Amino acid sequence: MELKKSYLAVAMLTASLVGCGGGSSSSSSNDDNNDDNGQSFVSCEGDVCTLSGTIDEDYTLTADKTWLLSGFVKVGYGNGGVNNAADVASLKANGATLTIEAGTHVRAYNDGVLLVTRGSKLEAVGTASAPITFSSYQDEDFDGMGEWGGVIVQGFAPQYGAGGTGACFEGNTDEVCNVVGEGGTGVGFYGGNEPADNSGTISYVRIAEAGKVAGPNNEINGLTLQGVGHGTTVDYVQVHNNLDDGIEWFGGTVNVTHAVLTGNDDDDIDFDTGYKGNVQFAIVRKNPTATGPSGSNDPRGIEANSSDDEYVTETEGALANITIVGSEVNKAENSKGDGGQPGMRLRGALTARIYNSAVINFTDCVRIDDADADADESTGTDLEFQKGVDEYSDVTLVNVVGQCDDDFYAKREADTETGSGAATVTLDAAAALTAPAGAVSVAAWAPVDNGSGFAFENTDYIGAVEPGTAAADAWWAGWIIPGSLDGIETQGQE
Repeated sequence: MELKKSYLAVAMLTASLVGCGGGSSSSSSNDDNNDDNGQSFVSCEGDVCTLSGTIDEDYTLTADKTWLLSGFVKVGYGNGGVNNAADVASLKANGATLTIEAGTHVRAYNDGVLLVTRGSKLEAVGTASAPITFSSYQDEDFDGMGEWGGVIVQGFAPQYGAGGTGACFEGNTDEVCNVVGEGGTGVGFYGGNEPADNSGTISYVRIAEAGKVAGPNNEINGLTLQGVGHGTTVDYVQVHNNLDDGIEWFGGTVNVTHAVLTGNDDDDIDFDTGYKGNVQFAIVRKNPTATGPSGSNDPRGIEANSSDDEYVTETEGALANITIVGSEVNKAENSKGDGGQPGMRLRGALTARIYNSAVINFTDCVRIDDADADADESTGTDLEFQKGVDEYSDVTLVNVVGQCDDDFYAKREADTETGSGAATVTLDAAAALTAPAGAVSVAAWAPVDNGSGFAFENTDYIGAVEPGTAAADAWWAGWIIPGSLDGIETQGQE
């Protein structure tokens, strides 16, 4: 891989000028830190503050102000190229931490994007009673889509190249690398060889109305995780009405728990390019009123891709307690003439383990594709997948049930372990399964060993919410976008 010119000189020059402004990286008071007192990246008029450019010092967004994102708002300079370990160390030493207080509402103009770069952190810690919200500046009702960019977090964790080219850092001095991030020219680079890298905390955070399209197959997801390490915490997060995917992992090792993904126009959980991680407790709900997707979007609940020129055999995800509820949007034909999407598409030379999960109201519940590595979608399988299941995706489904229009499987190979198969699946207002009834046995589930020590909570029920839980007591209650799960029990009925 050709290493790009480092931007560390710019970062260090900017850091040396911090003392000229009124905000100090060592101060956390509102008077010193949030009052437009010399920082080049913020401009305030009363209680309305606009963020733009690069946040190059520690800074706090307080809940008593209105915050606007204008253009690519970067935290730190880590999306520039790195040449060696010294560059990485300097980025970390001069990195910035953006702290967002509980209850803060960050709004974005049409071109607004929040980009947290390598070596810097986002500490966005809300609460169930005071979540942090990102949305468009245009209105208060969260019913827009594609009205701004989204949130991108980049880290120094590994990414693996398409076409079986291996880890991004292989063969490079000091095992550094610069992977071009998806989402437009302002995104820059990510990646490295630090699986435990820490990009901060995202907890009780809602991201709504985003999904900027930078070009064909080059979009910004609601939450984009590029080479993010498992030292990062992502827990209790909602992505609502995103024009592209809900959450997409590009490599990295960060685990995610308690996700609510509602109204997103493309996929909801999407991992590839060597992601190694775990997801537990997620509710996916497709827009109940949309009749078709936007453009070429092919909305699925889960997508993992490792086939043809994009095959990456290192990709490995383990997911448990996922509830996926479809609508007409995932059954309609898109602009490419594709129609009838599966709830899960697990494609190619990857490893995926799905536990105690349910799919409702898709054409097919699960599609499992052969592994193919010749860069030609029209030809058959030619890759012997080294994980022990020749020619097929290494997919394990345990206590996975579904109620879909055509079949449980769109493709089922004899060498692939199977789930529980078709069933009558119904939900209540808490998004808990009411059928199939009864508990399932607790087994020792195998998480992805990404170095984090992650352990699944071994539940004795299928789906994201424990049966018998009142809607007001569900783990998602009180902090998600109001109304975003209303009527889910009706949508789940055939």
